[in-house]
Amino acid sequence: MEEISRLLEGAGSTPDEVAAALRAARVEGLRDSTSFMNPVVRYLNRNLNIGGKLEVGAGGAVLRLLRGGKLHEVPLPLPVQVFLDGFHRGLYPDLETTK
Repeated sequence: MEEISRLLEGAGSTPDEVAAALRAARVEGLRDSTSFMNPVVRYLNRNLNIGGKLEVGAGGAVLRLLRGGKLHEVPLPLPVQVFLDGFHRGLYPDLETTK
């Protein structure tokens, strides 16, 4: 859980810096996705060996990890929350997957 928090905190201090981190990692996603196709979930899966299912809850304030039959929650840093809100509203079309 600490690795997830550290990676999210390190993604940037503004929503645009978070978007830049995702671009640099070549991560794309689908709007309104809360799990596998969510860009933040994809970013984490690309950078860490999670070993469970990640999901961003409604409102984009908490990341949930289901691993080993247990549910863990990680609060999303504010820049990540604001990025996700903007992404889902179409403000980062270059990060939307075409596949």
